Amino acid sequence: MQTETLHKPAADLLPPIAPAANSRDIREGGWFDERTAQLACDFFPKFLRFTKDRWAGKPFVLEEWQKRDIIRPLFGWKRANGTRLYRRAIIFLPRKNGKTELAAGIALLLMFFDGLFGAEVYALASTESQARIVFDKASAMVGMNAELMKVAEPFKDKIYCAQTQSKFEPLDGKARGKHGLNASGIVADELHEWRNGDLYTFIHQSEASREQPVEVLISTAGVRGSNFGWEIWEEAMKIRDRKVEDPETLVVIYAAGPDEDWTAEETWRKANPNLGVSVSLDYLRSECRAAMGNPRRENDFRRYHLNQWVGQASRWLQMHKWDACAVSNWKDEDSLVGRPCFGGLDLSSNNDFTALAWAFPPQGDEKSWRRIYRYFIPEERVAERASQTGLPLERWIREGALQVTPGNSIDYAFIVDQILKDSERFDITMVGVDRWNCLHFTNLAESMGFPIEKIVKVGQGFASMSEPSKSYDSAVADGILDHGAHPITRWMADNVMILTDPAGNIKPAKNKSAEKIDGIVADIIAQFVALSVDTTVGVGVVEI
Repeated sequence: MQTETLHKPAADLLPPIAPAANSRDIREGGWFDERTAQLACDFFPKFLRFTKDRWAGKPFVLEEWQKRDIIRPLFGWKRANGTRLYRRAIIFLPRKNGKTELAAGIALLLMFFDGLFGAEVYALASTESQARIVFDKASAMVGMNAELMKVAEPFKDKIYCAQTQSKFEPLDGKARGKHGLNASGIVADELHEWRNGDLYTFIHQSEASREQPVEVLISTAGVRGSNFGWEIWEEAMKIRDRKVEDPETLVVIYAAGPDEDWTAEETWRKANPNLGVSVSLDYLRSECRAAMGNPRRENDFRRYHLNQWVGQASRWLQMHKWDACAVSNWKDEDSLVGRPCFGGLDLSSNNDFTALAWAFPPQGDEKSWRRIYRYFIPEERVAERASQTGLPLERWIREGALQVTPGNSIDYAFIVDQILKDSERFDITMVGVDRWNCLHFTNLAESMGFPIEKIVKVGQGFASMSEPSKSYDSAVADGILDHGAHPITRWMADNVMILTDPAGNIKPAKNKSAEKIDGIVADIIAQFVALSVDTTVGVGVVEI
């Protein structure tokens, strides 16, 4: 057996192009088993095939960076007693760099390579469906190789090897119900979507009796914060930078630095080791162009393609594109009489702006969705709000852009009366209402004669708001949302900050935005209603 004795940190043995992997001193007595490292690399093309696109069915030949930075060190470095040095690998890769195929291959390597009797390998993710993505690829790989099919059988929920009584299974994202497991290897995917590390901790503890268990934690970057992915990222950075000594963890990070130019192609090359293989330069150029000037898309580009962690809140709408959407005049309502529409109502607080938006689908040769906006404010609050904000509220009232309701709080009956008047002019299909604290309004609307079956309660969480928010963003970017240059809506559009969760869902952030955004929220609720009952928006049906 050929071996190499280590006399310096492993990072010094790697070419300069390598990421900051292995940047720590190896445990005393550690040695490199060249033969085992090579056998691990050879396992991929000998037994595995790619499962997708133009590579489907071709031998899984590892890229040089995959060999050098992940497979060779993970399986080649040994302790003095001959067992594996690394018990955990933390790998952060941008999207489209082949991490899912690699994770599936590593899972099969852990199941078969050691010849371990009773091996238990598990795919972990925030949900079972996400864990199954890695599992299904591994199952397909087994099915493509006659040698593996002789010793293993892929079932719906596990790959089983009767000869060694070993298995590979996907798990759901919950820690409960996992008693009795005895993991010898795990592959944990997309950590940036994990709310916490309960499942990981539980499975990690099940490895206690194993001689050389291996954990492979692999992810792209996400939103900075307290989720599990961010926790693992911070830990990995401390290990990489030698602020924490952890000789059992291999850290491999491909990412742009926080201050590097995200639009520069040299930055893309640094962050994407598979550039030109599984991710094309033309694709990144296209995505970059779409992200320029759009904070949300910029954050997505930096997260998914440069592996940079981003803040939860960012500015949203591009105002030059917003202004370009003004095809009609917001005062022109007569041309919309008799046409079907969908409504969105944001009741807001009792003493401030309340917004009602009507969305009209395009007809005939039209491409844009027309909008009508109604804004309401308590009469006794006008002077106070004008003084606080410097907004031209009196002018907006004179122009008809803003209506005052009697008293010092919003009069819901006034709003219902406006909806009833609008129903006489327009064909109202449905009205969405923020379900928080809307019981009084819905009861009042029903008592005043508006059909209760035309009111739907809409949540303000990511689940309800993300799809219509993304659709709204696209409509503005594509110039197919005709807002008529309504002055209050423009002011609110310029205020909007957007929140992003670890899974990439978005919603407007009232508490983060510079000022009021009620009109945009109402507009997105109208978009939600339109998406839920009409597929012509181009995004598909959202379940209410």
